[in-house]
Amino acid sequence: MALATDRIAVMTENLKDAGLNGNEVAQCLKMLDEREISALQKFLSDYRKKLLDSIHTYDNQIDCLDYFTYTLKKSLEVT
Repeated sequence: MALATDRIAVMTENLKDAGLNGNEVAQCLKMLDEREISALQKFLSDYRKKLLDSIHTYDNQIDCLDYFTYTLKKSLEVT
């Protein structure tokens, strides 16, 4: 029984480290317990896509700041 508890604790910690909140972690563990593997895979895939979209959004914002900083520096050099 200790091994099952350790396994669940490790999975819980991993899901939390991935950024899932308590409700999402519980939902994942419930799907796993009920052998709803396809649903769990879809949930995790959707969550991964959400994280990747966030990365792209932040990357675009960084590009905008870099461009602004570049143009500001160039305009100050001209004057």
